[in-house]
Amino acid sequence: MAVRILLLAGALALVALGVGRTHAHRACDDGRQAAFAIGARRLPATEAPAVAGRLIDRCRGAEQLVDAASAFTRVRATGAAATLAAAAVRREPQRRDSWLAVAAVRRQRGDAAGAARALDRARQLDPLSFRR
Repeated sequence: MAVRILLLAGALALVALGVGRTHAHRACDDGRQAAFAIGARRLPATEAPAVAGRLIDRCRGAEQLVDAASAFTRVRATGAAATLAAAAVRREPQRRDSWLAVAAVRRQRGDAAGAARALDRARQLDPLSFRR
């Protein structure tokens, strides 16, 4: 009987954990959808800082942040794009795409030297992608 109670308690704990992860995943997806809506000009670019904050809070990896930074760069929401690119580099400094996002933001802001440094770092991380 005690074993059954322990198994039931363990199963309930796993269900609760799964529900929590599902909620977090949905919250991240909602942020991604909002970021793409801004990039597609279906939402105003003025929403970008709030969406960036939600993505940083709700998404675990750098991929979602890089994608949103790219969308924000498309509509010249460089403040929010820079925030996301910097957060992506902090989360995954060995990810080439994070550094490419930093380079794009810096280029758009007119910082050619900073963009070149970020691009060089991306090239160091993945030299095969930059072969001519």
